[in-house]
Amino acid sequence: MEDLTPPSYPPPAFRGRLFHILHKPAPTSGAGRYVNYFLTAIILANCAAVALETVPSVILGREVAFFWLEAVSTSIFVIEYLARIWVCVEQTRFARPITGRIRYAFQPLPMLDFIVIATYLAPVDLRFLRIFRLTRLLRVLNLEAFDRSLQSIYHAIGRRKHLLVVSAAAMLTVAYCFAALLYMVEHPVQPDRFSSIPETLWWAVVTLTTIGYGDMTPLTSLGKVLSGAIVLVGIGVFALPSAIVTASILEAGADKRTLCPHCGQHLDGER
Repeated sequence: MEDLTPPSYPPPAFRGRLFHILHKPAPTSGAGRYVNYFLTAIILANCAAVALETVPSVILGREVAFFWLEAVSTSIFVIEYLARIWVCVEQTRFARPITGRIRYAFQPLPMLDFIVIATYLAPVDLRFLRIFRLTRLLRVLNLEAFDRSLQSIYHAIGRRKHLLVVSAAAMLTVAYCFAALLYMVEHPVQPDRFSSIPETLWWAVVTLTTIGYGDMTPLTSLGKVLSGAIVLVGIGVFALPSAIVTASILEAGADKRTLCPHCGQHLDGER
């Protein structure tokens, strides 16, 4: 006799449909787009609420409404996170029921999802981090070309990481040397301003980055000469990382070849 008892768990077909809704919404999938648009709206509403809660005239008398917005949206994030963990086994690299789900949970985007949920219970208000979940918008709009562009930029910068490390070391060396020199010159004249090398180092950093630090200005002639030298050197040295990143972006934009989604290498070989 045929057993008509319904299964105690959702059929795999449902899990597959849910996977495509949450992870890979197709352009023709109305459900996938609407669900992800809804999640995006929740994220934007949360970010707006975090900002508005800092305005006394807005939060006053509306504490209950903001509380329920936070509680309901966090509950939605929890359900979404658990659903993503459940359906991730539809991907070949996460196919194992237990270890696959654990591996998926430690991927960057799932970790970001977990952090977003954890901010609800954090002793420090870190809810502003939820804005980073807008990376999900790439999947909502199916901007695969944009996603590939981000990967290209990431790997182009990765190929220049040694240059970035060298330029960062040069920046620190220059800032430290100028701070020590200016401390030696200005400390006898302004012991309260240039009170130590670390304090002067802060002045050197903001001067090298052309931000300026109005409360600390050199008074001696030699100090003014050193300050001028700091500004001139800062234009060149502190511009190095920007130049390297710009070159990486230009390279990524000029390179139209396809990257492997797993290793980041060009499918037709490295240049």
